[in-house]
Amino acid sequence: MNDTNVRLTALNILDKVLTEGGYSNLLINEAIKSGAVELQDRALLTEIVYGTLQRKLTLEFYLEPFIKTTIKGWMRRLLMMSVYQAVYLNKIPDHAIINEAVEITKRRGSTAGANTVNAILRNFQRTPLRDFNTIKDDLKRLSIETSTPLWLVKHWKTHFGLEVTRAIRHNLLERPDTSIRINTTRLSVDEAILKLEADGYQVKQSAIVPECLFIEGPPIVQTRLFKDGLVSIQDASSMLVAHIMDPKPGDIILDTCSAPGGKTCHMAERLNQSGQIDAFDIHDHKLELIDFNLRKLRLTNVTTGIHDARAPFDKQYDKVLVDAPCSGLGVAKRKPEIKYEKTQKDIDQLWPLQLEILSNAAQSVKPGGVLIYSTCTIEQMENENVVYSFIKQNKDFEIEPIEIGDETHKTLQILPHDFNADGFFIAKLRKKDVS
Repeated sequence: MNDTNVRLTALNILDKVLTEGGYSNLLINEAIKSGAVELQDRALLTEIVYGTLQRKLTLEFYLEPFIKTTIKGWMRRLLMMSVYQAVYLNKIPDHAIINEAVEITKRRGSTAGANTVNAILRNFQRTPLRDFNTIKDDLKRLSIETSTPLWLVKHWKTHFGLEVTRAIRHNLLERPDTSIRINTTRLSVDEAILKLEADGYQVKQSAIVPECLFIEGPPIVQTRLFKDGLVSIQDASSMLVAHIMDPKPGDIILDTCSAPGGKTCHMAERLNQSGQIDAFDIHDHKLELIDFNLRKLRLTNVTTGIHDARAPFDKQYDKVLVDAPCSGLGVAKRKPEIKYEKTQKDIDQLWPLQLEILSNAAQSVKPGGVLIYSTCTIEQMENENVVYSFIKQNKDFEIEPIEIGDETHKTLQILPHDFNADGFFIAKLRKKDVS
């Protein structure tokens, strides 16, 4: 398969993400599974799509002086991905980038457009890159330099300060580590490390979550370990949820918003086939994925079902998890389009829903039981604000400190640059036992 097809596939994905609300990770996986690109081209496809999305505002800044007339949206996206390759991928010759872009434009049916694309890219190549220092406003410069919408830069500066905001933004431009969870009901961590190293992987064990391994090597989904359900892909931050909940043998657990099911399966593994987990979600098709993974992992202590987390549950539980629907801004490293899609209005609409779900779930916690609230965002309105609003309204609950390593946290906010994992928030709430 020639290079034009790889780049045309990348452009098709960018079109769907930026105009139809598609998800980059799902579209890339779909293209790979359908055979749209050859095995040797998968890395390039992923690099172009993610890289262009991650640096969209920066690429627009670089291109701005060279676009003198109105051009079609897909052509602008083609120029952005071409400039991404020219600036950030040093193994691709400039002439190849131009030739491929011109060929794609012709295949899209625009001969005149091909001349325009050719002229813009040649002018871009002959001209030094625009200097970010020409942007005098510090926050606007950080916005363009890290391809972060200005409202988010201002927002995070208010909450975290400029230097932490800068660290967050630069970290979200990096590639996330690949972390896997060992299914300890069937394989010990030491056995997994030996098997992975024998298959040529570089392996590092997490200092915080023992069954979490960071790996470097071929795609883990191609291995027997993954296909047979001995390991699962899950971010290290997400794995902390089950550890902080600390399921004990025989616990009866409720997972109120369980899809896509990583935390459900992790809690079930921690129970080692004992106890019971009731895992609910509002979307039937998402439950099918959870059921598939439960079968693959050979976990028998989970029951799944459809339920709106705002509606009462019909029994009491030792432990309850509310992994609430959120803005997802903590996972922008894996889904870079999120940072362009979300607005302050989204945040304002989400936190009342989160509080409603948390308050409803609290009614199903036994006296002395635990209620875990978690999100994959770093927005304080969705995190601390929800927890403290809940505590103010529910005097029978109290915040229980979280111990991670040698540190104790009242609530745990993981920022993306803390250990190159997803941004995440976790609070542990204990229902007072008045008996």
